[in-house]
Amino acid sequence: MMNITDLLLRPAAFFPGRIEGDKPDLKMPLVIVLLYGIVSALSAANVSSVTMAMMPAEIAGMGTMIIGIGVVSAFIGALIYWVIIAAVFHGISALRGGKGDFQRTLAVAGYGALPMIFGSILSGIIIYFTLSDVTIRPISDPMQVSAAVTELMSTPSMQIAGVVSLLFVLWSANIWVFGMQEARNLSGKDALITVGIPVLIYCLMTILPLIW
Repeated sequence: MMNITDLLLRPAAFFPGRIEGDKPDLKMPLVIVLLYGIVSALSAANVSSVTMAMMPAEIAGMGTMIIGIGVVSAFIGALIYWVIIAAVFHGISALRGGKGDFQRTLAVAGYGALPMIFGSILSGIIIYFTLSDVTIRPISDPMQVSAAVTELMSTPSMQIAGVVSLLFVLWSANIWVFGMQEARNLSGKDALITVGIPVLIYCLMTILPLIW
């Protein structure tokens, strides 16, 4: 039985004995990633519906299909993200002398995604109420839609939503550090480097557009 409190608040106590053998059980990490995918898909549907409302009538008729593509892409993207982040952690940890099967790293990456579910829900709520207050008018030139969406995403409330998501990613990073220590037999320093490099890059990619 998974102790969610330990995972979220005491990851150092959660992982010992949890990642056993070269092929640990991936059912719970998969469930976490699937839930994250569902929340991401709902958020994508909200943003896509606003984008389609700006489109000219001849394009807006394809709204259902385009929104559907956005939803499916967001859901599948969560699964792809899971594998990619695990691969990055595994690769960096190998350079730091890490030992252990990739499936162990995959389990850690999945468990660590739990805070991001809460972050996506909270930022999704902010985005929902922000978009609910926006007066949407169709734009005749499709090329202007991108500019309008960019302007909308640069509003203070949308930036707050981005920062909220980032804070929960940092929470996930804390879990990943302790998980990678266990999964790849790393020291605290090496686990911090393994997780810190990709997370720092992600933070910069998120923060810099908000500043500039």
